[in-house]
Amino acid sequence: MQQVTDLSDPRRCQGQAPDGQCRNRAEPEDKYCRLHGSGQHLAEQKDKRSFLLAKAEDKARLASVSDELEPVKELRDSIALQHMLIEKRYNLIQSDADLLASCGPLNQMLQTMERLVTSCHRIETNLGELLARHAIIALAKDMVQIVVDELEGIENYEEIIDRITGRLIDTVRSANNNPPEAPLMLPEPPTK
Repeated sequence: MQQVTDLSDPRRCQGQAPDGQCRNRAEPEDKYCRLHGSGQHLAEQKDKRSFLLAKAEDKARLASVSDELEPVKELRDSIALQHMLIEKRYNLIQSDADLLASCGPLNQMLQTMERLVTSCHRIETNLGELLARHAIIALAKDMVQIVVDELEGIENYEEIIDRITGRLIDTVRSANNNPPEAPLMLPEPPTK
């Protein structure tokens, strides 16, 4: 932690030290340093993830990995965080010796990731967030009926309906449970 050089610095921590006001610099957007803000003043510091989220680049990375609109957001955030941890651990590998030393921790992290993903899938299934294929097909049929109702009376509307129906059926058949982004892929280790 950095200390202020000027005791009247507005960035000075508002916490109390044994000899008076703390001389540490307050955390950005807060009145307290890490030492004094770990209680009620810094909600983010209470979060177990804050050590990774403190950097702006980590916040941006988490936002890009985590889908903000999911109903099981906390679990998805944990999955995204685990993904970040795996990437960070993997990026530390500089040599074959580092790779061998990382095998155990990486394996453990990947097992944790698997448990998180399995839990997320189970919760989504229990909450009814995942649709079975037959439900999706029924939904597609209802959508086609809506299109038929709306286009009826237009010249050659049957051909348009056939094209739309074919595209919907192909889309439903090709659907899978993979997320829209690429699956978890570890980056190549840096070479010297």
